[in-house]
Amino acid sequence: MTTLFQDLLAERFDLLPAPVRRFHTLERELFTGGRAKVSAQGRGFGAALLAFLAGLPATGENVETHVRFTPLSGKCEFWRRDFAGRRYESVMQAAPDGRLIEHFGPFDLYFALAATSAGLCWSLDEWRLLKIPLPRMTKPQIECFESAEGERFAFDIDVRFPIVGHVVHYKGSLTETPADAPIFVYDGVCALCDWTVRYVLAHEITPSIRFVAIQSAEGRDLARRADIGPDAPESFLFVENGRLLKDSEALLALARQLHGPARAAPLVRLLPRFVADALYRLVARNRYRWFGRTAACALPVASRSAPDARADRPSSD
Repeated sequence: MTTLFQDLLAERFDLLPAPVRRFHTLERELFTGGRAKVSAQGRGFGAALLAFLAGLPATGENVETHVRFTPLSGKCEFWRRDFAGRRYESVMQAAPDGRLIEHFGPFDLYFALAATSAGLCWSLDEWRLLKIPLPRMTKPQIECFESAEGERFAFDIDVRFPIVGHVVHYKGSLTETPADAPIFVYDGVCALCDWTVRYVLAHEITPSIRFVAIQSAEGRDLARRADIGPDAPESFLFVENGRLLKDSEALLALARQLHGPARAAPLVRLLPRFVADALYRLVARNRYRWFGRTAACALPVASRSAPDARADRPSSD
């Protein structure tokens, strides 16, 4: 099965350097890490405000960078970028006319793509607010170029706005992170699980947790190994250092990966293990009745492990 960028570029896809092709051949969620140089040459309050509101990276010479690429159903992709804790995210989709659409909050950015042996160039061609086309005179100038630095994926992004001027320019490189990242296996049609995934995404100490819907092929395999019915799961799973954890033990292991209120979860240790597990199972068994179901994962939070799985949604360059 082809992927989003393979469909958009057709035979031109094979012209791209190998690292660029790799990052755009998403069969499962891809975690990457690297460093970036971020500069903001714009002057004045307007440029700074735009960068802040959009969550664009702050300036720095050697900024720690992580990007999560997640395939979604319908050949969409969720990208989540983290520049030293400053995060922003978007969803990529093909437009009927062959352009690439980046859904960025209420804005839809339409990019023309050009592929060569040197790399992939994105140029903003049109933008819309709440699906309404905006005047071309208001359109920002956004130029992106993806290339290779040896075996690494390299990026160079420049953003300028009319009147305001230069907002941000960042460039750097990424490499795939180890495959032994922690795995959160969740119920892809559970509203409570959907909220939990979103919470984890917002509170990860290090953006490294991989999300796998239990309805996906990988999720079903992990569930069976933990003696959990993938079609009627009564526990989520958390895989840490190769260990399959479930019930309250999984909850505590997940909490160790988070900052914020979740750091208080170890207080559960004050309860006997059988009591903590019983409370967990009470909520798990009633989660559909108490919190409802989702028809499909809407955020790239889902395992994105099996792009063709319905729950692969929930659902970062």
